[in-house]
Amino acid sequence: MKRVVFSLIILIGFTACETPSDRETVASTDRHELDSLKKEKAQLQREIEGLEAKTTEKTEGVERPVSKEPVKEELSVPEKPIKEPIEQPILKADPDKGAIHYFNGTKKVAVRITPWKDNHREVICYAKNGEVTYSFEDVRLSHTVFTDVVSFHENGAANRIHVSDNPGGSLYYYETNYTFDEENYPVEKESIEYPQTLEKMLDNVRHWDREKRVWE
Repeated sequence: MKRVVFSLIILIGFTACETPSDRETVASTDRHELDSLKKEKAQLQREIEGLEAKTTEKTEGVERPVSKEPVKEELSVPEKPIKEPIEQPILKADPDKGAIHYFNGTKKVAVRITPWKDNHREVICYAKNGEVTYSFEDVRLSHTVFTDVVSFHENGAANRIHVSDNPGGSLYYYETNYTFDEENYPVEKESIEYPQTLEKMLDNVRHWDREKRVWE
């Protein structure tokens, strides 16, 4: 019991000996340590910001691949051919008398169009020697065929002749363009069927065999 009382007396004595200056010293030490921690934190924050800035610069300098959308390949569709306007016939025939066109500077017939008879007529092409080089038959019934001479060579020979063929009740309509040389012989013909098909457009030109008198 005496020992306990003695220990309490000593503890009270030490506590009484603690002065205000001692408490200020402890508080000062704590503030110093706190300031040091704040400085270290600020330094670390600056270092982190510096690293982030460098990382951003490197990222901006690197080209990023741009994702491209897949290009859709379009299928080429053949364009629908444009129908050219038909030239007006240069040789107009009287329905009752027909018409005659001569080689220039001569009295030799180059093209003769006969009068209409029973809704039929002929368009006949001649060489200078009087030979018939080619002929067309026109019809004006339910099935109509009309031939127009649309141009001549300078010497009076036929140059281009256009034929339109309308079968009447058919869904199809036909046109043929003929080309003649300066001797008034046929050279080439281009046949066009409406409605048009790609297959027939690619194989619609024929050439005249003058000796055999056939289209090939």
